[in-house]
Amino acid sequence: MKNVQPVSPKSLANAYQHRRDYRSVGQIVIRNQNILLNIYRGVGNLELNLGAGTMNQHQKMGEGNYALAGHNMDNGRTFFSPLYTAKVRGNLPNGTTIFLTDYKKVYYYKIMSSSFISVYNLKLAWNNKKFKEKPVISLFTCDWTGQGRLFIRGKYTGSQSYKGASKYVRSSFNF
Repeated sequence: MKNVQPVSPKSLANAYQHRRDYRSVGQIVIRNQNILLNIYRGVGNLELNLGAGTMNQHQKMGEGNYALAGHNMDNGRTFFSPLYTAKVRGNLPNGTTIFLTDYKKVYYYKIMSSSFISVYNLKLAWNNKKFKEKPVISLFTCDWTGQGRLFIRGKYTGSQSYKGASKYVRSSFNF
């Protein structure tokens, strides 16, 4: 995370040029916040300029603490910007549903809390023992100054095969 640079037109163009070199491991959808992003392994500049990035190399959806980082473009529309904008406006309710897919299954989470934290407080991305029994998702995005982060924690509520998911859920993804 320390080496991640702010987004620029040049970094976005570079990511777009190399998009075929990176295979996504899944997608994240938060429908009522208009978020649909590919998920990439790692949090390098290219990964975060393409979508959301996993903060731990070996994490698995529906297990432990599934931690993701995404850019905040401060426009309320792209990457994790809608989450930041919704939090600032008081419109990020607990209970909001998060869908993840690894292209085989759909994993469901519900937002439990959201708060602003120090930019250095990355221990919230760690996978400790308490999450083995009660899996969670952790979402991180910087504030517009880069001096703090929005942290969102959600609880895992279940999974099912992608083919067994409702048409509403399947239509949420784009692949």
